[in-house]
Amino acid sequence: MSKNEVMTEEEMKAMHERATKAGMDPYGSSPEQMHNVRRRLKAEGDVNDGSWQAMWKAIGFDKLLELLTESIEDGGR
Repeated sequence: MSKNEVMTEEEMKAMHERATKAGMDPYGSSPEQMHNVRRRLKAEGDVNDGSWQAMWKAIGFDKLLELLTESIEDGGR
């Protein structure tokens, strides 16, 4: 997973080399085991909202999570 919207071949190769050095190949990090998934670019609209996120917002679940987060940060008072 990359924070960059677009990765160059050099960046991708460097990422795989770091994963190999970290011993992650048995867990699926080698180039042969991975695949690229196209990301929606920021220019194409809100990158975080999909159908599930829209549904959760429609029923107010996002507000419930905000309240829960505030409660936890407030020490549960």
